[in-house]
Amino acid sequence: MRVGKGCERCRYRHIRCVIPPGALSCASCERQGRVCQLDPPFHFKTVHRVYQKSNGTSARFDLEWDEDQVWIDTSQPVTFVLEGWDNVEGEGPGEQLVPENPTVTTRRPLSPDFPWEPHRDGLPDSLDVENATPQPAQSLFSELAPQQQIARSYAISPPTMGGPPALSLREASLMRHFIQRIAPWADVCDPQCHFSTEVPRRALQVPMLLKAVMALAARHDAILNNQSDWEASAYHGHCLELLIPALDWPEQTYDENLLVTVVLLRIYEELENTTDPQFHLLGSNRLINLMSRSASSGGLAEAVSWQFLRQAIYASVVQYQPLQLDLQNYEQSSMFQRTDDAAFANRVIFHCADILRICRNVPQEPVDEDARLQVVHAVDEWHRVKPTSWQPLRYQPADATVNRPFPEIWMMSAPVVVGMQYYHAACIFLTFSEGCSRPMSDYQMARSRRMSERTIASHIVSVIGLSQSNESVQNAYFMACHLLHRFGYCLKNRAEQQGSMEFLSRVEEVMGWRTSWIKRELERQWAELSQVDSPDG
Repeated sequence: MRVGKGCERCRYRHIRCVIPPGALSCASCERQGRVCQLDPPFHFKTVHRVYQKSNGTSARFDLEWDEDQVWIDTSQPVTFVLEGWDNVEGEGPGEQLVPENPTVTTRRPLSPDFPWEPHRDGLPDSLDVENATPQPAQSLFSELAPQQQIARSYAISPPTMGGPPALSLREASLMRHFIQRIAPWADVCDPQCHFSTEVPRRALQVPMLLKAVMALAARHDAILNNQSDWEASAYHGHCLELLIPALDWPEQTYDENLLVTVVLLRIYEELENTTDPQFHLLGSNRLINLMSRSASSGGLAEAVSWQFLRQAIYASVVQYQPLQLDLQNYEQSSMFQRTDDAAFANRVIFHCADILRICRNVPQEPVDEDARLQVVHAVDEWHRVKPTSWQPLRYQPADATVNRPFPEIWMMSAPVVVGMQYYHAACIFLTFSEGCSRPMSDYQMARSRRMSERTIASHIVSVIGLSQSNESVQNAYFMACHLLHRFGYCLKNRAEQQGSMEFLSRVEEVMGWRTSWIKRELERQWAELSQVDSPDG
């Protein structure tokens, strides 16, 4: 199958068609304020067999009609009506463009509500019919209401009720998967739920963003169903073809759509089976630091910035890397003036990131004690003034005798669950850095290390308890997994260790978040430490 290049108007006028990266209209049509028909024709060729590669194995499929295939005869030749053109420069008011060659190539016009229709292969749905009998061309716009004619004059038209769906069945399924299963992860501390509402709406208008959504949803769906993610890789490749040229444009052209795309690709990257290359983490860091006002601009840009802050904390914890994000961009955010639960949760997330920035855990690099004491005070003050809505509805301490290795903590809302987890994480990071902030004797260092591990273990137990007690808050699984990976060796109690293994298995089963490698690492660490602590070790 071969795809034509350029829009219909430019091809008819035999001029160069220049389409900026991510745009839905070429430069010529945009300059003239006309509708750009990016609807390339398909030219099919006979194919007798196809080859598909899955999990490294190639398979051949022969394409043959079944002997029982029923064919329907048409009583008369099928005719097709050419789509009419609106006037271009140099044409008369009523003049229409009709090709002189009676052998024509026609295509189904796009919906008036959706000027661009994405499909699985990333191309609009159109069909060429050779040697069709031409009919007088009729203008598509003559059949539209005045309001629709006005909307049609823009490169991106807002979708309206009653229009045909813009997505194929598979794409619609992936979009729904994103909205229902993935977007709530990012919306956990966003009352407006921008990832569930605004991001899908923009994805219907921005091809680059749509490919990112499709890639992420396809990979997560493949993980949950234990299938190959070849489909996700294809969407990811199409997205990169649009993203890389867009990143080469001047920095002042960067917008929210670019930022959302990179952040979604970072989640796609985090779902990697074996390694985390962090390519999109570095790109997101750069964009957030360049778009300094995004974290305090409100709307989608601010929501995306706070989502990426959580991603940066994850990378710092799991990859043992210093936080490279410029936190000054967040200090002017409305989160520090609002009093709702989501804003309160984002504040402690900010404090947690600030701790990772200050306590870099870099050898031979002393911790700034004044900055550390300042953030300790900020965390204590946050905990002291937290609203009454942050009190547990029910609390039962851990009790191994009744098979409850973790406490039962019922909370009122999702932001409260996540916020309390980040509070415990902040306490862990502060505890871990305490020994690096002052000189101590060898005995004091040994005693401090054991006490620190016991304190860290108690906070990890609380974080897991918050996750298990509030299963509807799927975002709460992430911090528990991250802390188990980094500090799970501090768990000495056998019941807590076994409970952690069951918890990690549950996370991978329910969320599709890879945890098998964490389980293997923890089992190795616990076995080694058990031998070290044994009298015969």
